[in-house]
Amino acid sequence: MPTVDHQPRTDRRNGWLEILGPLPEPDVFRGEETVDHVVVGASWTGLAAARRLAELDPAATIVVLDADLVGNSAGGRSSGFAIDMTHDIRAGSFAPEDVERELRQMAMNTHGQRALQRLVEEHDLGDFWDDVGKVHGAATPRGEHHLDEFASMLDTMGQPHTSWDRSATVEHLGTDFWTRALHTPGTVLVQPAGLLRGIAAALPGNVAVHERSAVMDVDYGPPHTVRTTQGTVRTPSLVLATNGYGPGFGFYRKHTIPLMTWGSMTRQLDDDEWATIGGDDTWGLIAAEGAGTTVRKLGRERRIVVRNIFSFSRRSRHDGRWLATAERTHRRSFDRRFPSVAGTPFEFTWGGPVSLSRNGQPAFGELRPGVQGSIVHNGVGIVRGTVCGMLLADSMHGAPSEHLDLMLAKGRPSRNFPEPFNSLGVRANLRWRRYRAGIEE
Repeated sequence: MPTVDHQPRTDRRNGWLEILGPLPEPDVFRGEETVDHVVVGASWTGLAAARRLAELDPAATIVVLDADLVGNSAGGRSSGFAIDMTHDIRAGSFAPEDVERELRQMAMNTHGQRALQRLVEEHDLGDFWDDVGKVHGAATPRGEHHLDEFASMLDTMGQPHTSWDRSATVEHLGTDFWTRALHTPGTVLVQPAGLLRGIAAALPGNVAVHERSAVMDVDYGPPHTVRTTQGTVRTPSLVLATNGYGPGFGFYRKHTIPLMTWGSMTRQLDDDEWATIGGDDTWGLIAAEGAGTTVRKLGRERRIVVRNIFSFSRRSRHDGRWLATAERTHRRSFDRRFPSVAGTPFEFTWGGPVSLSRNGQPAFGELRPGVQGSIVHNGVGIVRGTVCGMLLADSMHGAPSEHLDLMLAKGRPSRNFPEPFNSLGVRANLRWRRYRAGIEE
């Protein structure tokens, strides 16, 4: 059997998961079974695919396998922005066809948002869902120029937005670090680990989710034989909702760029500390500079999350020198932005995998007979992963849709440059982006 040679490397430093409190014992897959569908990966794509397959065929037997705990994989380690549009639309020569392309992408993203919102409303998951939009913040003249470009593009696209001058920025955010900001209302902020676990718990009865059940090897058919750490399952239909771990299953080995991004979460702030910060209780901010610091202010939890630093890691390592670098950088970034509570300890610091392709295209659809996959999300996994999971199921059942046609019409990831040039180029690009971010890091 072909061995799965790239396994998730996880730990229990993920703040989003840890603040949920005690978790139930995982249901580990054991023994031998034959089922109609096996879905590998219990994050946004895998859970959406399993739910949709169960809805399309309530008699089908569906098994979901995840290498770790639901909410502790890449999807549960993100910053929790369920976006309606990309973070970094720029002006320049924005042609009419570019407008149409972006509007189509927005329509697909909002399709994913609506699917998630229905689950939130049906299963009382509102504690993990804040429909407050997102903020783009600038702390330098170049960052302000990026905001102007962004506003211009939103005007061209006919999308709502509100520009905040320095006074309004301080009023909303409670800090004078950012000189200007731009608010767009279409993004939803989620508690990613909590929402994933809630969605998993609410799956239809013909879906069984097994945690800590890493797939060790696969004998591709069909039928396919999937061996986990403690069991074997056979199926004619295999769905790889594995994002950056797809190459470990033998697909697009030389086409993905595996990165790690790093986040830290403070301990819970007391009443005086929270009042000292001021501003709106809940917000999420994207830096105007692409490699700048993302910040979440969590009103329910009274915590602050900062995220920055991208590191290149072919094996998706969560530890080592990059963890120490992230902790130091996050400390500096937090203290710059919140001097009134500078030094507030971080309770958690963690890394999360991100999978990119050089040309920004996904790997979506049939990978080989009886194997469907969605394995490159290019950093927008919450909404795009949700959509892709639903669309994979639709495709398997021959259910046409405009969104499915759009996904199938996309290109495929371009091949990376040969090594060592690919690794050297990626690392050089990341260093350059950190340098350009300046104080926005």
